[in-house]
Amino acid sequence: MTSQTTEYPTNELEDFEAFLETNFDPQQFANELLLATNGQENPHLDLVTPIKKLKFDIQECDKRIEKISSSNYSSLISNFQKIAEYQKILTTQINPNLERINAPFKRIKQEVVEPFDEAMKLNKALKRIHLTLELLRGTSFFIFIIQQIEELTSVLNERDLVRLAKLHIQINQMYQDATSEKGAEVSVLSVKLIRDYQSIAISKRSNFLSQCINVVSGDFNHPSTLERKNQKLHSHLSALYILDSSEFFNVFDRSTITRKVQSASAQLSRALQSPRNFTAILTEVKEESSEYFTKLSDILSDWKSESDDDKLTFLEIVLKYYKLESLTELFWTKLNQKFKKSIVAAMARGGPIAKNLKIYSQGLKTSVLETFKSEEERNMLLDSLSMIDYK
Repeated sequence: MTSQTTEYPTNELEDFEAFLETNFDPQQFANELLLATNGQENPHLDLVTPIKKLKFDIQECDKRIEKISSSNYSSLISNFQKIAEYQKILTTQINPNLERINAPFKRIKQEVVEPFDEAMKLNKALKRIHLTLELLRGTSFFIFIIQQIEELTSVLNERDLVRLAKLHIQINQMYQDATSEKGAEVSVLSVKLIRDYQSIAISKRSNFLSQCINVVSGDFNHPSTLERKNQKLHSHLSALYILDSSEFFNVFDRSTITRKVQSASAQLSRALQSPRNFTAILTEVKEESSEYFTKLSDILSDWKSESDDDKLTFLEIVLKYYKLESLTELFWTKLNQKFKKSIVAAMARGGPIAKNLKIYSQGLKTSVLETFKSEEERNMLLDSLSMIDYK
C-alpha cells in the first residue's frame, strides 16, 4: 500500500487569506458563505454544511500550526528567548529612562500645549463673536438710517429736506462701501432686510431728486417766487446740490441762464428783421436781464449750500463752477454766441434783411456803444455785428 501524505501550499496561509484581510467582517463573510453554500434560489436554509466547512478550516489551521511548530521548534525557542530578553531590557532599562524623558514632555503638554490649544479655541470663538458683533453694529446703523429716511419721507417738511438729502447720500455711500468690501468675512448685505432695502432706497432717492428738480425749476421760472424769503426754494436748492451736484448745475443753467438766453435771443432775432427798432429792443433786453440777474445774484449770495463739504454761498458755488465773475457775464457770453449765429444765418440768406443790416450796420454798432458801459459786453456784441460787413 502506498502511504499518502498531505501536501500543503508553499504559503502556509494561502487558504486563509480571507481571514487575514484588514477589513475582515465576520458578518459579511458568514453571509457570503451561506450564499455560496445554499445558492440564491434554494428555499431551504442549510446551516450544517457551512459549519462543517468552518470546523474543517479550524482543524486544518491547527494542523498547520502544529506542523510549523514541530519543524521550526529550535527557531521558535530561540526567538522566544530573545523576546524575553528584550522584554527584560525594556522593563528594567528603557522604561525608566522613557519615564524620565516623557515627564518633561508631559509637563510641557499640560502647561503649554494644552493651554495653547484651549487659547486657540477661545481665540476662534472670540473672533467669531467679534465678527457677529461687527455685523450687528453695521446692521443696526443701517436700520437707524433707514428708519430716519422712512420717517422724514412720510411727513416731508421743508426744514427736513437738507437732512433727508444727507441721509440719502449717507446710505448710498454705505451700500457702495459694503459692495466694495471684497473678501470680507461678514457683510451687512448678507442681512436680507438690508439687502432688500437697497432698491427701495434708490427709488426714494430718485423720487426725492425729481421733487427737488421740479420745485427749483418752477420757482426759478416765476419771478414772483424768486424771493429771499422763499424758504421752500432755498431748502430744495440745498437738497438738490447735496443729492447730485451735476444735476444741480444742469437745473440751474436750464432754469435761469438758458431760459433767459433763449428769450433774449428771440428778441434780438426780431431786431435783426427791423434794424430801426434794434436800439429799443437791445435796451429792453439789457434792462430785463440786468434786473433779473441782479436779483438772482443777491438771493444766491444770501443762501448757503448747507452741504457738509462746502460752506460757500450758492453764488460763489455757481461762479466757481463756470469760472466767471458774474451771472450777467455768463448770460451775455451765451447770448452773444446765439446772436452771432443769427447774424451769420441772416447774411447767408441774403434778401432785404441782409441788405437792411448792411445799411444800418454802423448805427447798430453805435447803439451797442451807447447802451453798454461794460467793455467786455460791448466787444462781444461788436464782434458779432462785424459779421454783417464780413465778405
